[in-house]
Amino acid sequence: MSYEDKTRRSKGLFERSRRLVPGGVCHSLRFFPPYPFFVEGARGSRLVDVDGNSYIDYWMGHYAHIFGHRDPGVVEAVTSFIRERGYHFGLVNREQVKLAELVVELVPSAEAVRFCSSGTEAAMYAVRLARAFTGRRVILKAAGGWHGASTDLSYGISWPYDVPESVGIPDAEDAGVRLFPFNDLEGTLEAIDEVSSDLAALIVEPVMGVGGFVPADRDYLSRVKEELERVGALLIFDEVISGFRVARGGYQEVAGVLPHLTVLGKVMGGGFPIGAVAGRREILELASHERKKPDRVLMGGGTFSCNPVSMVAGISVLERVVEMGGSLYDELEQKGRMLRSMIEEAGKRAGLTVETTGIGSLFMIHIKKEDVPLRGPEDICLYTHWEIKDTSFRQFLARHGVHMIHAGGAVSTAHTQEDLEATAFVVSKFFEVFEP
Repeated sequence: MSYEDKTRRSKGLFERSRRLVPGGVCHSLRFFPPYPFFVEGARGSRLVDVDGNSYIDYWMGHYAHIFGHRDPGVVEAVTSFIRERGYHFGLVNREQVKLAELVVELVPSAEAVRFCSSGTEAAMYAVRLARAFTGRRVILKAAGGWHGASTDLSYGISWPYDVPESVGIPDAEDAGVRLFPFNDLEGTLEAIDEVSSDLAALIVEPVMGVGGFVPADRDYLSRVKEELERVGALLIFDEVISGFRVARGGYQEVAGVLPHLTVLGKVMGGGFPIGAVAGRREILELASHERKKPDRVLMGGGTFSCNPVSMVAGISVLERVVEMGGSLYDELEQKGRMLRSMIEEAGKRAGLTVETTGIGSLFMIHIKKEDVPLRGPEDICLYTHWEIKDTSFRQFLARHGVHMIHAGGAVSTAHTQEDLEATAFVVSKFFEVFEP
């Protein structure tokens, strides 16, 4: 059965949505041609659309769900809180203290934390803090890195990196943003050297997100931090995806390299809106209300910052992270490794060169044009068929009951052996019909 035949109600909803919402969606990633399916509900490893079709899901709420959709622990914690105490106060609450204590306990570099409503917002604030702390202007970001759509960081996200991402924002030179090549030590050191006297910070996803779930080399991160400290600049890790997912303390725990500031979100909110900047107290203190203009950093946080429901959901998840300890990440690593291996074997059987990058529960599938190592986003754009990921590949998978974005995603504790095997089987069928 064709995708269109399976999703007639979604098609109707999309046509209605397009009349009201430009492009029909409120987040561009959620579109794929000819139209996205509309979700009716979710549980465990599965999504169900408005036509009743079930999908094994690896998008997992933008990678927020390590325990799967509609996790019973989160549901109970949130519904009990709402029923007994409410859902939005717009004031401080004791839950923010508990969640802050958990973040500082788990994240190695965190001496203090400031919550907001999204990872995008948190990255924007981290950059602002870095500029204030150093008194400098320039921010280095990785070509192919994604830190949300704030004006400060909407540069060099998608290929080709030298083409502006958006109208309506200053050019990179005026915005004080420069790019560096991820996982390329020589190129990164050159970029630092070029702007060293005015460099406030380098921001990087230590496990590149939309750029392929490629982990940064530990020696690379260590050497970059040394150079930044030599020139008086800060290192910011964007661990919105990797935080609490690849390890209790994020990738900084795995690599043994501690940034000056860390951007967090996703898993930390248990599936509810959240963001945070954590790191050295002396930097975060710049945002304290006890400081006055012109010596303070404005961090508004938004109407829903420290929303108690997000705090309660986050506490539920992070307390379980503490309780399960290493067994949680052993399970996620085992499942991730198994899926990556099965997909690569399927590629070999189909006569294709397939590499599945990732770490722990994260994975991304690449059909290569050339058999070269994939060390970062630029390699993926140059040497793989990346252009099929959110078009023909995504639609093929959806037609056969699997949902991915960017040809990859995140495994959760809710994914079963049967889910992984079924997914590898569907991917193998795509490989069989794929034509470069």
